[in-house]
Amino acid sequence: MNNKYKNKVEELIKRIVDNPENSDDYLELANIYFMEQEYSLAENVYESLLNFQQENYVALMNLGTISYINHEYHKAINYYSRVANIGIKDAVLYFNLGNSYAELGEFKQAMSNYIKSLNLDKNNYQVYSAIAILYQDQKNYEEALIYHDKALSLRNNIPDNYVNLGLVLMKLGRYNEAAQYFEEALKLSPNNPLYTLYCANAFSADKNYERANALFESVIKSQAGYFQAYICYGISLFEQNNPDAAIEMYNAAIKVNSRNVSSYMLLGNLYFSEQKYEDAVYYYNKVIENQPSNSNAYTLLGNTYVMMKNLRSAITVYKEAIDIDTDNDELKLIYIELIQEFVKNRLDGDDNAA
Repeated sequence: MNNKYKNKVEELIKRIVDNPENSDDYLELANIYFMEQEYSLAENVYESLLNFQQENYVALMNLGTISYINHEYHKAINYYSRVANIGIKDAVLYFNLGNSYAELGEFKQAMSNYIKSLNLDKNNYQVYSAIAILYQDQKNYEEALIYHDKALSLRNNIPDNYVNLGLVLMKLGRYNEAAQYFEEALKLSPNNPLYTLYCANAFSADKNYERANALFESVIKSQAGYFQAYICYGISLFEQNNPDAAIEMYNAAIKVNSRNVSSYMLLGNLYFSEQKYEDAVYYYNKVIENQPSNSNAYTLLGNTYVMMKNLRSAITVYKEAIDIDTDNDELKLIYIELIQEFVKNRLDGDDNAA
């Protein structure tokens, strides 16, 4: 806690001990804890205050915020709803309620509260952005675009408003337009490596590889430890039919973070596509070594063994995948068909399949 508040906190605690019914002291103490992000202490003091003042607006709102920060969304809704039940109409209240319902995936309740918030404050760009994200979660990207555009029209000096539009345009396959919005974000925040990476990805998806590569290179030069930059650049280079350069990028990513399985998975996929199956096996096994519950890695490893005509090993790893992903009926069917093929080959005396 900031030293300037320590004496005040000690004074307030003493006053509460001496006079435990003075609600003003509880509120002042809780507000200091809240401001200093001592949320557990703040929560306890606000709850004590509610014993005296059950409808204290500040206590209920801040308790809702603390619960939201702690990912206790049902609890947050309870506190915010208590404020609403008092009869207070506040745009921030309904926005917070909307956010809590959105975290729980309750689209209708979230939207209802966002609309209530807009009815009280029609110019809050954050609410339009939140509605857009709701539509994105529903994969309704055209509606999301409308609301992100509205947010941008209200606040065109915030980089994230451009980025949000760009990300939706990427989903819609409008890559060149997306790149333009990412570039606008970069004008406002020119040294942001994430925005630069978004822009590079958009140009790459639009097959404007010259501009994409220049941006990828600039990110890597300025942020040598940026794992995702190497991954995205590698993907782009592979799409440019430059597998050797892609491999170099994936290996650079491994040097940055050897525990992240993305680089191993991509290397496995690359070698599989190049029909270098032994190498693919090695990297799929690296994924499994670092992430033993990755059913997709077992499936891809099984596919590789099938291409190598090593049916025994394929059956073994497919079984591992099924044990993890028990609801994958398609994989179960492949597994059964493979066993039948394996048995038939053995009966026919084909030892190569064993």
